[in-house]
Amino acid sequence: MELKRVDIKLWHPNCWSIETTKDHPEVSLIVDKAFKIGDEIRANFRLIADSYQALKDYIENAKNYDEFAIDILFIGKTNLEAYIHGRFSSSSTFYENIFALEMMPSNIVIHNGNEYWTILIYDKNLSMTLEKLNEIEELEYEVLGIENVKALDEGFRDVIDEISSSLSSKQKKVLIGAYMDGYFEYPKKTNLSSIANRFGIAKSTCLHHIRIAEQKILSRIIREIKEREPHLIEF
Repeated sequence: MELKRVDIKLWHPNCWSIETTKDHPEVSLIVDKAFKIGDEIRANFRLIADSYQALKDYIENAKNYDEFAIDILFIGKTNLEAYIHGRFSSSSTFYENIFALEMMPSNIVIHNGNEYWTILIYDKNLSMTLEKLNEIEELEYEVLGIENVKALDEGFRDVIDEISSSLSSKQKKVLIGAYMDGYFEYPKKTNLSSIANRFGIAKSTCLHHIRIAEQKILSRIIREIKEREPHLIEF
């Protein structure tokens, strides 16, 4: 029996987060936590905007969607982010249906009028669960991707821990040295020869360490962004 990671794009009516992002496409909501308390669903969101104006417009216009929520609180904001706590009727959200199925949400992003769910589910339950989704009235969904969950990935504390474990000690030393000397700044404050001399290695070896480290770091960070914000793969 294997555990599957399934990315799903979905839409359902009378949803506060779907309606607000549909009218504000430069804003995305990331669900931090969601709980069922009595007849309510309570959720925390992290709002990410493409610009300060988009963030400002979203917050100012939030009151126009009161019919879809019991209460919305903007707890704090920075230049391009804000934090939201919302209370919703369970009948107006999709969470009630998710909690009733044999799958575990691991990431939820709302963007441009659609929800993007990453769920974990045993392969033997996958077909049955998708059939049950088809039975939910007024729900529209599309499966964007299915892949096996890699057990090794689940063993790391976070992305930084995983990246660090993939780099050799020498690669990390050279990378940190290059960073501290300003190699990655623009314009560069140092060159490969200087870094290579510092570590007593050939210039070609120094370049190899940096390029391999760059490839591993960028590859893992981009994959993490893709997993956290699956709506981006549509563009």
